[in-house]
Amino acid sequence: MKDLLYIILCVFCLNYSIAGNDPTRTPDTLKNYTIITKAHLVHLIDSVFDLSDFTPKDYELLNYYSSILKTNNSDSVRLTHLDLKDLSFYSQKDELALFPLSNLGDLPREQVLIIENGYLSYYSPPIKGIVTSNYGWRDGKLHKGVDVDLNKGDKVRAAFSGKVRVAKKQGGFGNVVIIMHPSGLETVYAHLSRLRVKAGDVVLSGQLIGLGGSTGHSSGTHLHFEMRYKGHALNPGALISFEENKLHYHSIVIKNTGQQLCAFPSNSNLYLVKKGDTWYDVAHAYGLSLKQLLALNGVGRRYYLKPGQQLRIN
Repeated sequence: MKDLLYIILCVFCLNYSIAGNDPTRTPDTLKNYTIITKAHLVHLIDSVFDLSDFTPKDYELLNYYSSILKTNNSDSVRLTHLDLKDLSFYSQKDELALFPLSNLGDLPREQVLIIENGYLSYYSPPIKGIVTSNYGWRDGKLHKGVDVDLNKGDKVRAAFSGKVRVAKKQGGFGNVVIIMHPSGLETVYAHLSRLRVKAGDVVLSGQLIGLGGSTGHSSGTHLHFEMRYKGHALNPGALISFEENKLHYHSIVIKNTGQQLCAFPSNSNLYLVKKGDTWYDVAHAYGLSLKQLLALNGVGRRYYLKPGQQLRIN
């Protein structure tokens, strides 16, 4: 309850100081900065409950300013210049700091990667739990990984053997570990409460790398897990069965559309999406339930289809 009050309090404070005394107005861009004392925040708490009809942008502001309060040990908080375009759980600034992107024009149109064998190591689930958010569009932004439920302090392990490239705190990702693997893939483990490795460490599949938590811009304890190639995000749910805690296949095909990379198990049969197709149409045509088709492609129903997109149908 205390954390919730702090979060709501932050938004009121933000609106009060920059938009005037009207706590229901949220500006599109924060043009100035102001300094608010924590004592002042407490004094204004009664007015917080006048707020209503929060928008998604308001929630992003809530999370952002909550993180500032929690990490600031002084008696005052400085609200600085901020563009709402960067107020996502994983901002563009954070992503560029962690994942320098390779030019898609320099990558092949299609390639096969072996990601599991006796030489490379075998897959080990980072955490065994329920997937609470799939890869795909969420609140108008592309969620570039999967969220797996856990409790604070649960052990998080390396999915494959490799070398730690990053082990630090980074913005919305919170405490994050990024591991490079011999196949060329990287795996990402975010929102950890504790780091148990450092950059440069060589780790084995299944080795402890950190403890679960809710650091950074997180709405509750979970592991945000990503798979990337040359900095570009791939859909982990298309490659891994999080229900069975195993890979769908030991090798994958990475396809370069010119706009993004997508990946499928190399034993997959694929369907090319046409204009007007729906999830139900494709599932019915291949004798699948809607749930089966979504699971095969590691997405939820909010992930909309685009002409030219390829779906896994077996």
